[in-house]
Amino acid sequence: MKKLAAALAGLIVVLVLAWAQPSPAQLPPDFQGRYIAAISDADMRAYAYIDGQLGEPRGTDQLSIVTLPLPDNPALTSSIEVSNSVMNPVYSLVASQDGNTIFVAETKEPREPEDQVIGDLDLGTILRAVDVSDPAMPRVIAEVEVGIDPQGVSLDASGTTLALATKEPDAPLTFVTFTEGRFGEPIQLPMRGFSPMAELPDGGMLPHHVEWHPTADIVAVNVNFRGQVQFFRVVRDAAGSVSDVVPWGNRVITSKWPMSGKFSRDGRFYVTNDLQWGVDVRGFYVNAPPSQLTVIELAPLDQDEAQHFVVGGVSLPRHAESIAFSNDGTLIATSNIGQTWLSPEEPGYSQSSLSLVRFDPASGQLTHAGDWTFDGILPEGIAFDATDQYVVAGVFEYETPEPRNGALEFWRVVENADMPSLERTDYVIETGPGAHSLIVVQ
Repeated sequence: MKKLAAALAGLIVVLVLAWAQPSPAQLPPDFQGRYIAAISDADMRAYAYIDGQLGEPRGTDQLSIVTLPLPDNPALTSSIEVSNSVMNPVYSLVASQDGNTIFVAETKEPREPEDQVIGDLDLGTILRAVDVSDPAMPRVIAEVEVGIDPQGVSLDASGTTLALATKEPDAPLTFVTFTEGRFGEPIQLPMRGFSPMAELPDGGMLPHHVEWHPTADIVAVNVNFRGQVQFFRVVRDAAGSVSDVVPWGNRVITSKWPMSGKFSRDGRFYVTNDLQWGVDVRGFYVNAPPSQLTVIELAPLDQDEAQHFVVGGVSLPRHAESIAFSNDGTLIATSNIGQTWLSPEEPGYSQSSLSLVRFDPASGQLTHAGDWTFDGILPEGIAFDATDQYVVAGVFEYETPEPRNGALEFWRVVENADMPSLERTDYVIETGPGAHSLIVVQ
């Protein structure tokens, strides 16, 4: 009897200890890096893309920081009010090379009390610098006018010059330096070599995204209404400031509406995410067909008479607005909105998803590994951790009662024998309303 009692007591102890230990699903993912920075737009609800109604005010736009490794209890490290907007090509923030400063482009100004519909929001003009050297106490340290409706921001290889695509009619390409905590005087340049096309809403003269080459003074400029990418050589004066841009090589025709793009790690290829939107689509974007990635192989950098070629592509789920390369350059992850700007009971609704694509750094060829659906609404922003074993994805909101918040979701990259896959973890960090663009700083 005593032996039975002792055995039962031992079993109880084992069970209690097992219950007290967190299960693997409860442990935070081993997401590596220095910190995650994400911005959230509180000025509108997701369904505003369909009916134009902003809805009830949800608070203020935020820049949020999550230091790594992830905490046991999912939570932000800090947040600060910084104006931003989800109505851009996802790349509204970038970090300085030392990771101590975050730059945030203001596509739309903060909502005013009288604003009711999307058209009421005033166009932004500001690029802000946020000091995050102490991630627990971020602070805005500088701002500069960069032109109306800036569509994102990219930093050059030297770490001193930022480029933005704006909607300034005559000079939409903006370059501005940032050194010793201060912005220089911006220079605004025209789209050299372009002539208006009367049949296009913006005349085909306005860029939607600018991306610096990782090693050279070259920018890729996505011209969405034309369905083209133009590469420009950047000209600098004796002091090293940008003075002009010169078209480099042929314009490359992508698929429809190249929303944005990313260079491969070595800069030999440029990959665009083409959303198939346009004036000839019923609802402009609502009923667009599946998205596509297009791979452009750049000419050798020392060639002045450059010829660039389309060498690959792959079809993806609808509205693949966000794209990210893995650190080793062999994977591409995309975040796909689907038809989540419709409510689930409406005709045409489809779930959001994440996709993985294998990228061959030698040839530029793409292989679609798969898509994984989930219930987030309007997911935008995606990035790999430092080990490429996880991705983090921003989610604008969920189908919950108001007021709705956004979140950062963490997914595991699983290396299988044939193709990698994604596995959703149960680790989610709630942000302010309307999470979208994000970066991982290493």
